[in-house]
Amino acid sequence: MKWRLFIFWVLLNLLSVNAFALTRLRISVTDKDTRNPVFLAHVNVYDGNNRASLATVQTDELGIAEVEIDNFPCLLEIVSLGYEKAERSFNTAPINPTVQIALVKQHSSLNEIVVTGVAQPEKLKNALANYQVITKATIQAQGAVTLNDVLKNQLNTNIGNDNILGSSVQMQGMTGNKVKILIDGLPVNGRENGNVNLSQINLNNAERIEIIQGPMSVVYGTDALGGVINVITKKNRKPLSFTAGTYLESIYKYNFDGGLTFRVNDKHQVSLSGGRNFFEGYKNIDQPIAFGDDTLQTQRSFYFKPNEQYLGNVGYGYTTKSGFGLQFNSDYLNEEITNRGSMRVWDPFLGAYAFDEYYRTQRIMNRLSLNGKAGKGSWQSQNGYFVYFRNKSKVNKDLTNLTETPTTGKGDQDTSVTSNVYLRGSYNNNIGALLYTTGYDINLEFVSSNKIDGKNKEIQDYAAYATATYPIIKDKLTTQAGLRAAHNSSYSAPLVPSVNVLYTPVSKLQVRGSYTQGFRAPSLKELYLSFIDNNHNIIGNFGLVAEKSDHIQVSASYQAYEKQANYLQFILTGYYNDVRNGIALIPVNPNDTNSINYVYGNIKHQENAIASLQADGQFRNFHLQVGYSYNRTFEQKGDYSAFSAQEATAMLQYNWRKPKLNFNVFYKYTGPQPFLQPSIDGSATYNGRQDAMHNCDASIEKKLLENKVQWIVGVKNVFDIQSLNNSGMVVSGAHGGGGSVSFLPRSIFTSIRVNIDK
Repeated sequence: MKWRLFIFWVLLNLLSVNAFALTRLRISVTDKDTRNPVFLAHVNVYDGNNRASLATVQTDELGIAEVEIDNFPCLLEIVSLGYEKAERSFNTAPINPTVQIALVKQHSSLNEIVVTGVAQPEKLKNALANYQVITKATIQAQGAVTLNDVLKNQLNTNIGNDNILGSSVQMQGMTGNKVKILIDGLPVNGRENGNVNLSQINLNNAERIEIIQGPMSVVYGTDALGGVINVITKKNRKPLSFTAGTYLESIYKYNFDGGLTFRVNDKHQVSLSGGRNFFEGYKNIDQPIAFGDDTLQTQRSFYFKPNEQYLGNVGYGYTTKSGFGLQFNSDYLNEEITNRGSMRVWDPFLGAYAFDEYYRTQRIMNRLSLNGKAGKGSWQSQNGYFVYFRNKSKVNKDLTNLTETPTTGKGDQDTSVTSNVYLRGSYNNNIGALLYTTGYDINLEFVSSNKIDGKNKEIQDYAAYATATYPIIKDKLTTQAGLRAAHNSSYSAPLVPSVNVLYTPVSKLQVRGSYTQGFRAPSLKELYLSFIDNNHNIIGNFGLVAEKSDHIQVSASYQAYEKQANYLQFILTGYYNDVRNGIALIPVNPNDTNSINYVYGNIKHQENAIASLQADGQFRNFHLQVGYSYNRTFEQKGDYSAFSAQEATAMLQYNWRKPKLNFNVFYKYTGPQPFLQPSIDGSATYNGRQDAMHNCDASIEKKLLENKVQWIVGVKNVFDIQSLNNSGMVVSGAHGGGGSVSFLPRSIFTSIRVNIDK
């Protein structure tokens, strides 16, 4: 009997020791998509019985936090700015003391890491330029398929549309030929009418989008006066990942895509993806055709043209423990826009026919990125070979037997090929507290087209740049100076300087200031283009003068509140732009409101200033971003008086955690937009204004099967704005006519995405 009591006493003591012994847990917190460590995430420890708070620790730069627990059961709560909250409960001490937590990115935050235009990855809070980061979660919640979809609600950013040339962007009142569009740091080629077609840049493989409003001419050279938009694609580091998605919209859009990524071993990673986007066309413009006592409605021609895209990507990654990395990607786009003409003849003897046009585009983007260490410094090399094919074909289509005969009119048949070689490289190191970057930037462009005078043209640009960053007062005042020297095969390029200052008087306040000069040489198409069809008559001008400009930017960011995942931040920004000899399309017959004849020319002088105020905050389950901007274009004596435009944006997100539902609302108010019409002599005149516009999109997101399935249902164009009046403005292109601009109507969309990984 005594020995039984002794055993019972020993067991009781062992259990008591186990109950009160300290257990050290090592918490590793990473980003679910990138697998990068999450810095400064809060790990809260609660009693598992009454949820009393036991401890709180933060992760270090490696995403690691250690906590000692002396009581079970317990609950771990991990919260971090911009991420969904994660929880993990333990009834007893785990066998493995290392706990892996992967957080799901919800929106950008103060601790976001940016890579565009910086020597090395930098926290958003410490960057010398102003950034706007759009996360993958925001892209999906907005139902954004292509780049124009996600940019339409951004402050100081306006999207234009042409059914043949596609979507274009304006930033800070500057046209798209002054905005650099990048994919992983390399510029997208194939500009039409000076613009990159944003509807050809698909976002199904995008990890995030980084936007810099303001010039980045020292680092990125020409076309970067108004700003830079960098689409950063996913670099999957998971052993195995499978994704698939469908997108349906009530205005006859049907899309699907899929991808597979697998890791061969610790060094090699391979990815494959592809998809199809299809738009059936919308808003029939055919008039009824009478035949005897009958009326025939052909319904062939659409105001919004049918569009079909096929997409593909192949990727390969190689990394070593020494820090060397290699990433190769090849992206493929095949797009066809169909412009069906109305029935021209209906006769029992002659039959029926119509003139149809096909616009076919193929773009191949081969990208090779290398990076590594060299001594105490680091280097990176970004190289690309991009090829852009665009074919126009006009045919006479027999509607009785569906045969097609190519027409022979001027501009009816054409194939244009643009190829670009991009070679970029940089080396980063420091001498004491001085951080310096030296780099080169080479762009070789070759164009072959019947629309180009002489058919074959080329232009070459070789540049070297350097930046030096120095903390004058540690953690308080940092300055950066930059200089770019370039040789352009067609124009004499000046030295382009820049100066940036970051002042942090207290930890919650950052004041930024910058001055940058800009230079932009005319593109080959602006010099030699001859684009003539039923909707366009655009002629180049080899007498163009290169653009020069000065830009000043001042901003202040204040973190009014920050506690774990809750925060409130205000950003006040002022921009000043002074552009001389800006290149623009100029109407040849300004008094003819129906004329489609345009030529490229220079505008002597344009000045504008923008003031904007933004607030970004999160409290518990709510996340809110609001913004307002005022754009003032200054008077040019003898040409036009000063005028202004206003914008306001709002984004509201609510996370209902228990049923895992996210509610999202995206809104933008665009005030009446004045227009300037340039003239052949370099002057410009005020030419009316476009009505104000309210745009609103909303969506609900549900996650299923442990976040492996994402289902989104939403509404686009909630207010059903289908047209805006333009008083006094000449409107050309497939989206305009008769003094108005048209938009797609209110629509319902749904998206289902499956993401399985290990």
